[in-house]
Amino acid sequence: MYTLYCLDGTRATAAQMTLAEAGLSFERKTVDITAGAHRSAEFLAINPRGTIPALADKAGTLVCETIAIMLYLADRHGLDELAPLPNDPQRAALLDWLVYHAVEVQEPVKRSYYPHRYALRADDVDAVRRNANQVFTQRWQLVEAHLRDNGPYHLGGRFSLADIYLLVTSTYSQDLASGSFPAIERCVQHTAERPQVAPILDDHLAGLARIGEIGVPQ
Repeated sequence: MYTLYCLDGTRATAAQMTLAEAGLSFERKTVDITAGAHRSAEFLAINPRGTIPALADKAGTLVCETIAIMLYLADRHGLDELAPLPNDPQRAALLDWLVYHAVEVQEPVKRSYYPHRYALRADDVDAVRRNANQVFTQRWQLVEAHLRDNGPYHLGGRFSLADIYLLVTSTYSQDLASGSFPAIERCVQHTAERPQVAPILDDHLAGLARIGEIGVPQ
C-alpha cells in the first residue's frame, strides 16, 4: 500500500497514472501548492524538499521525483508492460526518453510558466517566456520526428512510461493545437484513451485550470 502526496494539475499525475496502470493500491493525499501546503511543517516533515509528488510506503521508503517514482514502481513490481526490465534491449531507449523529457523538455516548460523566477529584471519576463517557448518547440520537434519515424509510441508499438510522461507534458503546451505535431498528437491520444488513464487525465485538466486561475505562491 502506497501513499501518494499529490495535486491534480501537476506532474504528480504521471505518478498516479503509473500506479493506476499497474493496478497497485494507493492512497491519495492532496498537497495544495496553491495554498502553500507544500511549505507546511507537516509536509516538510515528510518531504524536506517541499515538492510533489512524493511516494511513501509502510516500510518508510520515500521517493520524491516523478520519473524516479515511475521507475521505482516498475522495477519493484516487475511491470514490464510499462517499462522494459533491465536486461531488455529496449530499456536503454526508455531511460533515454524519460530523462530527455524530464531534463530537456520540462526545463523550458518551467521557464515559460514561471519566467519571473528566471528573469533578472521585471522587464525581462516576456523575453524569458518567449525564449522558453522557442526552446520548447525545438525540443518538441525532436520528439515529433522520433514518433513519426518509430511510433506510434516511444518504443515503437510498445506502450511505456515515456508515453504517460509525454501525455502529462502535453497538457502544458498549446503546440498540439497548431496541428504541427501529428505524431505526438497520435501518441497522446492513444495514451489518453486508456481506461486507467482517462479519468485521471480529466481530473488533471480540471486541476490545471484551477491552478492557472489561482496561481502558486512564490
